[in-house]
Amino acid sequence: MAKDKKIKVGEIAPEFCLAEADGNTVCLADLIRDGRYAILYFSPTEERKRCDRSSCPIKENLEKVVNLGVNVAVIDPDPVEEHKRFKHDHNIKFYLLSDPEMKVIKGYGVYEKVNVSGIEKTKIVSTVFLISPKGKIVYVWEPKVIEESIDDIIRVIKSLHR
Repeated sequence: MAKDKKIKVGEIAPEFCLAEADGNTVCLADLIRDGRYAILYFSPTEERKRCDRSSCPIKENLEKVVNLGVNVAVIDPDPVEEHKRFKHDHNIKFYLLSDPEMKVIKGYGVYEKVNVSGIEKTKIVSTVFLISPKGKIVYVWEPKVIEESIDDIIRVIKSLHR
């Protein structure tokens, strides 16, 4: 995987394999198998923390994409155990992939270094990649929260199915 360089439209998406909330390993090749498009959403942990008992924007919006026949995977550095709990609590139907060492996050270049009280930390830049069945990056969005781009994501996916 390329380091420190955000992957761009037209490039081949770097292959990866990560642990899913159910403990199984999911690879990019699994997501685009059988001629399917895939959405990779590199999400800051704060996105999931916006969920409560009555609403969960990440679920509500990404399941609209799942319903269009696109495989969706959310990637963040949180541990599998936390993903498992979240997936169960909110009845999530898409993949939650754990990248605790941030190898895939860094490989896709979706992070920045920030200084917090004199300590340098790595922060995920919220980024959505649409990947073709051939493994090419078709579109890239950088929403602060998923609902900022969901209508455009849906429009683009529908245009690909014409």
